[in-house]
Amino acid sequence: MSHKINLNKGSMRERIIDLISEEPLTAKQLHAKLQRQFSILSSYQATHKILSKLVEDNILKKIDRKYTISEAWISHMENKTKNLKTKLSEPKINLEEVKNKESVNLTFKGIPAVGWFLVDTFMKAPNPEKKHGLALWRFCYSLIGLEEKHYIGIKERFKENEWHAIVEENNSVDKMFGETLKEYGLKSIKFGVNCATPLSDKMILGDYICEIIYPANFRKLWAIQNRMPKKLIEFNIGKHLMNMRELQPEIQAIVTKNEKMAEEYREEYLFFK
Repeated sequence: MSHKINLNKGSMRERIIDLISEEPLTAKQLHAKLQRQFSILSSYQATHKILSKLVEDNILKKIDRKYTISEAWISHMENKTKNLKTKLSEPKINLEEVKNKESVNLTFKGIPAVGWFLVDTFMKAPNPEKKHGLALWRFCYSLIGLEEKHYIGIKERFKENEWHAIVEENNSVDKMFGETLKEYGLKSIKFGVNCATPLSDKMILGDYICEIIYPANFRKLWAIQNRMPKKLIEFNIGKHLMNMRELQPEIQAIVTKNEKMAEEYREEYLFFK
């Protein structure tokens, strides 16, 4: 019996939100519409109770006896829709279906998107022998400005496998980002090792290699941002957020399964760890 009541309450909330989204209404106007359009038999007091709860939940607000949708709820739904669109548009890959010596090309729009692919897909690559993960970066990757899911995900990935990073640059900004990654669980990081091309980085886990290729202009901005400050206090965090998060460069990722090549990368670079 209580299960049916819960279902009816949920339906009632949805109908109330739908009606008020069309126009602001008083409690009496709303109750009359519910009876007329949906043949609702519940009491006026029941309608008023749901309205009060919707106001308490910041879904509705009351102005001059009339109820209307709150700006906070509109913003919440817009963000939810935006995130869903982003999720649906992100390229997908099942690493277990990639055959040895086969490559898959993917395209991402912006750092957060490619970052989530690395954290939520590539760094989960099958690795039954628990071979060390290896990152070969020109610049150390930054966690600043990412979403909560990125932070949670990177901690989990560093727990699942032992990861080591080799970074070509050797400046104070890259070292600052490296220290942050170590706090999240990166096992080791070494700077000043020739390991990346001007436009691309690589990450290796198990038998899988992911090459991340950036546009030339974006890579130049990245270089200026990290190399310019002579002291960490001079680092412009606002500009960093704009360059690395708000800009939406087209980034290519080429995922290859190649046991021999992956092992060669580990033999070549884990010597530096």
